[in-house]
Amino acid sequence: MVRIRDPLHGTIVLSGLEEKILDTPQMQRLRGIRQLAMAYLVYPGANHTRFEHSIGTLALADRMCKELSLSENKTEKVRMTALLHDVGHSAFSHEAEAVLSHYLGGNHEQIGKKMILTGELSDIVSESFSAKEIASLHETPLGEIIASDIGADRMDYLLRDSHYTGVAYGVVDCDRIASSVVLTKKGLAIRERGLEAAESLLVARFTMFSTVYLHKTVRIASRMLQRAITLALEDGTLDAQASLCFSDSQMLDALCNSKKGGEYATRLKSRRLFKKAHSLPLSKLHMGATHVEKALSEKCGCAVLVDVPRLSLEASVKVETDHGLVPISSASPLVASLQKMQKSRLDALVICEEKDVKKVQKAAEKLLGK
Repeated sequence: MVRIRDPLHGTIVLSGLEEKILDTPQMQRLRGIRQLAMAYLVYPGANHTRFEHSIGTLALADRMCKELSLSENKTEKVRMTALLHDVGHSAFSHEAEAVLSHYLGGNHEQIGKKMILTGELSDIVSESFSAKEIASLHETPLGEIIASDIGADRMDYLLRDSHYTGVAYGVVDCDRIASSVVLTKKGLAIRERGLEAAESLLVARFTMFSTVYLHKTVRIASRMLQRAITLALEDGTLDAQASLCFSDSQMLDALCNSKKGGEYATRLKSRRLFKKAHSLPLSKLHMGATHVEKALSEKCGCAVLVDVPRLSLEASVKVETDHGLVPISSASPLVASLQKMQKSRLDALVICEEKDVKKVQKAAEKLLGK
């Protein structure tokens, strides 16, 4: 048994088996993977990692299990799954995954599942549980305690991201939500008495998207990173499978050695970022981003990148009412209007070096419209 002091949740107690999991190379690697990837270039405090987030997710999942009066055995399974839920992440997490998943044959959840089913992680998990059951728990209603829109994963990252970026929008009433959830055959739902707390969580999420996750400069840095990874894979500098052992800093160092992608990586290291040349609502983007990049790069004779948000802002929370389970957007006009507003704010960014902004802007307006 080990006690860990967390800045958000206070003292978190881990079992001997959980401590063994935490001490594996696969989990320790998460100390070197920032939770918010490139956001530290905008928010200097955003250096928190997926390691502490994994522990925090376990703590919140445990709290929800207790409120749901789950058995000790089920609670231990949920805790173990929560601790391991991010083990399959590559360096730079979702930003790198947008490129690497095509080479690795799956996203971080699928990769994490394979990791739990083989090697040291499998051996340790199998001391008390079926590794197959833990690897697949997120696919069951029980797994929604971790993975749903009101689950432990989302609550912890909103709280943690808000804390370390210094942005005060990610405030979530975890206690109220934990005491108001119900586990149905279809997954986790919230009772009507907890509707306001769930609304607050979703407001926090939508606001963090606008302020942090989709911040213009964060998006620019992320797109430059993705381009560096793509080019490093093309010239053989980066091996996709080997990259699963990298921390953020190791990945960036490897990218700097790429003949094709090294310039982008070097720019990221020294924070010499591209600038916005043009933007337009996603609803007005009628051609693929790759096509736009190629056309503008050829027209302007310089490197042009296009960033298109790939995030879903839909909330799939169910509310338990006297008439059965209903979508939260039906039970809450506030959530419905937030979702509509967020969709209207999503835009595509055209970016390039600062010296090329004017000519790229002119060409982009002609190609895409103002």
